[in-house]
Amino acid sequence: MFGSFRHTSRLVAGGCAVVATATAFSDKRFASSLASALPSPPIARRSPHTVYFGKNLEDLSEDRGTAPMDPPIEMIDDLFWLRDDERKNPEILELLHAENTYTDARCAHLAQFREALYTEMLSHVQEDDDGHPAPRADGYEYWHRTVKGQSFKQYLRRKIGAAAEAAQVYLDVNTVPSLPFFSSNSAWDAKQCDVQSIRPSPSGEVLAYCVDGSGYETYDVRLKELSSGRELDESITSMAGDIAWAGDCTLFYTRHNKAHRPHQVWRHALGTEQDADVLVFEDADELFWVGVSTTRDGSLVLIESESKETMEAHIVPTDSPTTAPKVVRPREFGVKYDLDSHAPSRTLFLTSNVDGKRNRELFTASLDTPSQWSPLLSSGSQVLAHSADRSLEYAYAFKDFLAVSGRAEGFQKLWIVKLGEDGRATSTAQPMVFDEEACSLSGIASANQLFDPNAKLRLSYESMTTPVSLLEYDVAAATYSLLKQQPVPNYDKSKYTSKRYVVTARDGEKVPVTLLWRPDALSSPMGDGPNPLHLYGYGSYGICFDPSFSHTVLPLVDRGCVYAIAHVRGGGEMGHHRWYELAGKYLHKRNTFTDFVDCAKALVADGVAEAGCLTCEGRSAGGLLMGAVVNDAPELFTAAVAGVPFVDLMVTMCDPTIPLTCEEWEEWGNPNEAKYHDYMMSYSPIQNVRAGVTYPSLLLVSGLNDPRVAYWEPTKWAQVLRAKIANGEDVLLKMDMAAGHFSASDRYKKLRERAFEWAWLLEQLGKAK
Repeated sequence: MFGSFRHTSRLVAGGCAVVATATAFSDKRFASSLASALPSPPIARRSPHTVYFGKNLEDLSEDRGTAPMDPPIEMIDDLFWLRDDERKNPEILELLHAENTYTDARCAHLAQFREALYTEMLSHVQEDDDGHPAPRADGYEYWHRTVKGQSFKQYLRRKIGAAAEAAQVYLDVNTVPSLPFFSSNSAWDAKQCDVQSIRPSPSGEVLAYCVDGSGYETYDVRLKELSSGRELDESITSMAGDIAWAGDCTLFYTRHNKAHRPHQVWRHALGTEQDADVLVFEDADELFWVGVSTTRDGSLVLIESESKETMEAHIVPTDSPTTAPKVVRPREFGVKYDLDSHAPSRTLFLTSNVDGKRNRELFTASLDTPSQWSPLLSSGSQVLAHSADRSLEYAYAFKDFLAVSGRAEGFQKLWIVKLGEDGRATSTAQPMVFDEEACSLSGIASANQLFDPNAKLRLSYESMTTPVSLLEYDVAAATYSLLKQQPVPNYDKSKYTSKRYVVTARDGEKVPVTLLWRPDALSSPMGDGPNPLHLYGYGSYGICFDPSFSHTVLPLVDRGCVYAIAHVRGGGEMGHHRWYELAGKYLHKRNTFTDFVDCAKALVADGVAEAGCLTCEGRSAGGLLMGAVVNDAPELFTAAVAGVPFVDLMVTMCDPTIPLTCEEWEEWGNPNEAKYHDYMMSYSPIQNVRAGVTYPSLLLVSGLNDPRVAYWEPTKWAQVLRAKIANGEDVLLKMDMAAGHFSASDRYKKLRERAFEWAWLLEQLGKAK
């Protein structure tokens, strides 16, 4: 990276002139005490390039969808050259370094404040901490540990009933970067060490885990002998991150295609070379993403191929791993299902939207005839029949009961259905009741490693004010016990308040907003006057942002800010079909953006948020939300943080060679087709920047190796904004040159990144103290 800019500097690389000249710092809302001159932002060269929407006249064989426009619509993109799939172009790297130098210079005066925020957030972290052990059928119980000063987790196990000192650290992620396979890879960074899919074999003799050190989400599988702790020489390279054991000697895994889409499942026999691996399943349809796992009882390898609209599953018995996969139900457009198995009764339990049951029903099928589904019955009555007021998500099968997740009235729900040995329901669905209705429920798959847990269910529970709590639910007694609550030092729950707020959108729809504040920190009591407010949003793919605990938002609320989450359409909070399929995708995508703007305006109008002290944030598809709302209502927000923002919608979505493009056509639409082109163009952030208008201050955060939202999208956006808006110098781009989509893996680095964002944001609100 370049050193600090001087008052005037000129950087030239590969024919690109990035010019920086001294200008006085000026903030449009809060005067800066910074008296020294700062450089102007980097300006990239322009080079006209024709983008085709419809048939690609430069490559007529390219898959542009089912009905590409012919002749195509043409558009000039003079920043297209910023795309480099290899991420090695010196001219582009020069520009990105210059962007970082400019951002560092603009934020240099915040260094002390950033350090204070980092220390403050770290003070809420129990750095030495053990998770609660989870027993497995191999006779061990497993958990993880964090150690003060160490960036990554340790993973431990011990024999069930053994003394604490008998624990074995079977994987220390902190040591992985020093292993030869990692350190010899010059493209990998130790702080980006990403370890996923940590899977002991069924007997507990061998460990398989996936490692990536680039952020690009291309993994290697490593194998380790657990009795000795010895790393095996055997490995699987260039895979997609999913693995599943079938017995102790066979491993299934996924691989990417050239567009970085997981499209294949392979079978590996331990003790053999990867070249001998067998291709088990391949999906050539570019709309489908392939994954592999095992069912909870361990009896089946589950191969799932899923698009945004359709799902198809295949199964392989784990005790006969060379058996050809059997399809559960052949794909049918619009039909989705999820399943688990109950080995004692050879039964599958499924939730599905088949036959127009858009909120899903609960079904059962014989393992021998998996495509023949019947509604689950108890004493002749249907269990969890389809309802317009309730949606179902997953059914988790245990020996004596099912745990079924879903939603009602915008909140997460869980139901228990008791089972007999024959897999038949012996009770109706009993709802589980929690202390706070507005909460987040998770961890059923990870916390319950036993198929027969003695009629007890473990799950994680949290809310905006309640730290993550591991609960154990006694199915027979319908009572809970607290096994562990995440310790949060220097936090007093009684000082914080959270509630749900409902906003009426412009079309009359009721949009929920979750609020968190600290009453004794507000300048005006809630309800008596407005306060600074930070509004978070996402609203895509039907993903729900349920109220959850985050110690990293405490620096905001402790300084008198209200923290809010807008549960806009495009998410799934009010039901997957109603909130997402009907009103939050394709030609209804604008509801996401108008909902967010309407929420912000209502919070100001109702005296909750202070006009001129309203900020917003979104990541990934939420970054697209940020781009759309600052175009639509730039006067509404003081500042916005856009993390890995998907903002070059039109150029990305017309190009099938970019990772994720084809499968995303079932989310946004395909701009190569006339049906979608104009509508998508109407909100694509880069194409709708308003010339001469004053925008909120913008902090764009991205990672060079991100395979989901490429680095060139925020880079192009920054350049377009600076060329058009009235205050282009207030657009900052912070590019992590080693990270991917999910930012740093190192927990301390991640906190420092958040401290950077909060310091910048709080200064915009006049609270950088």
